Amino acid sequence: MKKVVITGGNGDIANAIGNLLQSKNYEVYLPKRDELDVTNEKNVNSYFANNTPDILINNAGAILIEEIEKNNISKHKNVIDVNLTAVFTCTGAVLARNKNAQIINIGSSAGTKVHGQWSSYCASKAGVIMATQCWAQEGVNAICLSPGRTLTKMRKSMYPDENADTLLKPEDFAKIVYKAINGEYKTGINLDVNINNIKELLND
Repeated sequence: MKKVVITGGNGDIANAIGNLLQSKNYEVYLPKRDELDVTNEKNVNSYFANNTPDILINNAGAILIEEIEKNNISKHKNVIDVNLTAVFTCTGAVLARNKNAQIINIGSSAGTKVHGQWSSYCASKAGVIMATQCWAQEGVNAICLSPGRTLTKMRKSMYPDENADTLLKPEDFAKIVYKAINGEYKTGINLDVNINNIKELLND
């Protein structure tokens, strides 16, 4: 039984992945922030010293929708810390203890698309995509899966009137994660997953 740790364990995507993997007999951990604060290096190292996984899914995320001219740099820094720095911190902590661990980074389609007022989010997700490619070149078993608009609590809070039928379902995205765990995608890849290509991806 392989052990999986999914950061950002309170989110809809994390829970969809966790539910699917548990049904496939994986040992799944979905730590909340009080168990694993991904922005606290000491806490991260302590957590993974006692709970080293075979598979790490870097899923914790944060977003700020705001113009840079407002100069709320501490808020932008928090987004970057959660979305990008934490991916380095968690990945490094796991690989230091299990060099053969599989790393799955949850990116975003926003990492390759421009969104005004989303600069810290887009930039941090772009960094995740590039870091994944660099780590693969270092021999790490790492891939990045980048969901597009997805039916989550966070999305609904941002766009309460959005038609849910136009959004990717977390349960379908979880199936792509499972395909990735089974080695169906090339190491280092950034795979964009959205409502328009999900059927094709699931039928591959």
